Amino acid sequence: MSPHPASVFSASRMPADARGLVAELSRRADERPELAEMVAPYLALLAAQAPAEDVFSPSPLSEAEIRARLGRGVPALAPEDFQADREALKRLWEEVCAIAARHFPDLGPALESIRRWPDGREDALASAARYYLRGEASLLAEEAGLDDALFQFVLNNTLHPFLRRTASALAPLVDPEAWYRPYCPICGGEPDFAALTKPHGARRLLCSRCDFEWPYRRSSCPFCGNDNPDQYLYVPSEDGVYRLYLCDRCRRYLKVIDLRELVEEPLLPVERILTLPMDWAARQEGYGIRNTEYGIRNT
Repeated sequence: MSPHPASVFSASRMPADARGLVAELSRRADERPELAEMVAPYLALLAAQAPAEDVFSPSPLSEAEIRARLGRGVPALAPEDFQADREALKRLWEEVCAIAARHFPDLGPALESIRRWPDGREDALASAARYYLRGEASLLAEEAGLDDALFQFVLNNTLHPFLRRTASALAPLVDPEAWYRPYCPICGGEPDFAALTKPHGARRLLCSRCDFEWPYRRSSCPFCGNDNPDQYLYVPSEDGVYRLYLCDRCRRYLKVIDLRELVEEPLLPVERILTLPMDWAARQEGYGIRNTEYGIRNT
């Protein structure tokens, strides 16, 4: 049996910044040239996020209030707390749309509609961020008649550097021994990747929104809580490094890397991208995941 996470996670992990992710993803792609075409859009997106991340300073929040929220099982960042420069948001929004259109030209018309969506409403993206943090961004896409998956792809990639910086700022306030829930303690996001850690295989989840990592029990689905071993199974990769966990109750899936099979620990946000074929395989079998930022072709 895996030990309690208190014995495995002694401190919160800081998310890697965009420049670090670009460097690592580039290195991994250089080692495997066959991945170049697949990772190219995500390298461009990360590179576009870096300048926004460099200049963004999260709004100061009361440490006492944050600790009180976490103690109640409420994420540290309330949707109404999120603040970012309107021009920076709009600039990155348009750049994300342009990058996606360049790499996926058949989606150009839909992306152009999304690009124009905030026009004439100076607080549109700040409001969208609050909807996103409440898990309600689909309402905006539906109201505007936009493709929901594509809208959330653009929104996630626009907000990601701001939320990643927020996670880095708030991480020291998160006690991993006290947070053992299926949603992110920073922003409330769902996981879209995970790792089994050394030495005993305790599971660490990766937030789809802010890249924060936190411990959660390995034997149950983080989306619906299903712990029936007949309904929550995994398919291993041939080399045993990766696992695709499949829940037959909620029909969701989670990609997992087994760090016990590796000498060096990789960056999980990079692994999230390198394992896109696992997303495609899961979706072909009828399993889904809430729209986040990756797998634009297979949402």
